[in-house]
Amino acid sequence: MKKFYTVCGFPRCGNTLLTSILNQNPDIHFTGTSSLPEVFYRTMLITGEAESYLSSPSPENLHSLFQNIFESYYAHREEKYIIERSTWMTPYSFPFYCEYCPNEIKMVILVRSLKDIVKSYLNVCKNSPGFYINQEYLQIDSTTLYKTELEEKVDIMFRKEDWIDRTLYSIKWLIDNADLENIRVLDYDDIVENPKKCIDALYSFYDIPNYNHSFKNLKQVGEYGIQYEDMTHLKADLHTIRTDSVNKIEYDIELPQNIIDRCDSLEIWKEKINSLV
Repeated sequence: MKKFYTVCGFPRCGNTLLTSILNQNPDIHFTGTSSLPEVFYRTMLITGEAESYLSSPSPENLHSLFQNIFESYYAHREEKYIIERSTWMTPYSFPFYCEYCPNEIKMVILVRSLKDIVKSYLNVCKNSPGFYINQEYLQIDSTTLYKTELEEKVDIMFRKEDWIDRTLYSIKWLIDNADLENIRVLDYDDIVENPKKCIDALYSFYDIPNYNHSFKNLKQVGEYGIQYEDMTHLKADLHTIRTDSVNKIEYDIELPQNIIDRCDSLEIWKEKINSLV
C-alpha cells in the first residue's frame, strides 16, 4: 500500500532541488505542484452552489469519494511513497488532509530567510522582463507611486493571498491550531549546506528506507516526467536547477533597511515548529 506525505512552504526554497534529488529513488514519486487540495476545494463548492446538491444533499457520498481519493489520484503510479508538493498546510486544506490521508500525516514545510526569498524574486524580475511581478508593477498608475520600484515590487510579492502571504498565514494557523508533532520545518540554507544530512533526516521522518543519493550531476525535473509551464503561466523560468552540484545561490542585490526589518519580523516559524535537522 502506498504511503502519502507532503512538502509545503515558501517559494524559492529548494523545492525543485529536492524533487530532483528524491526522485532518484525508484520507490519515491516526488510530485510537481499537486492539484489534489484544489480537487477537494472545488468539489466542496458544489455543497453551496450546485442546485442538484442543494435540493438533495448527500454528504455521505462526498465522504465516500474523499476516503479513496489519495489512492485513486495516484493509482497510475507504481512507487511506494508519494511525496506531494502541495498546499495542504492552509487552514482550509489541512483538516481534509488530516481526515482523508490514508496513513499518519507527516508534513515538511520549506522555509528560508524572507530576505533571500525577496532577493531571489528580484533576481527573476531582473532576468525575466515578462515576469508577472514586473508586469503588475508596470500597470500601476505612475502618478500614485511614492515608494521605490524595489519597494513596490516587494509589496506585490507580499500582497494578500499571494504565495508568501498564504504560507505565512498558514504557518500561523498551524502554530495556533494544529498538533505540530508530525510537522517539521526545513531551511533552504540547511539543504544547500549539507544536503545528505537533510535527505537522511527526511527519510527518517517519513520512515522511508535509506537510499544512496547523488548530489552531483543532477537531472532537471522534466527528466522525471514533471512538467512546469512557467514560461506560459508566469513568463519566467522558475524550475531549472543547476545540475553540477548543490550550492547556495547568492544574489548581489542590496535591500533597504525597511525591507530587511519587514522580512525579519515575519519569520514566525522560528522557535515554534521543530526543525527537521
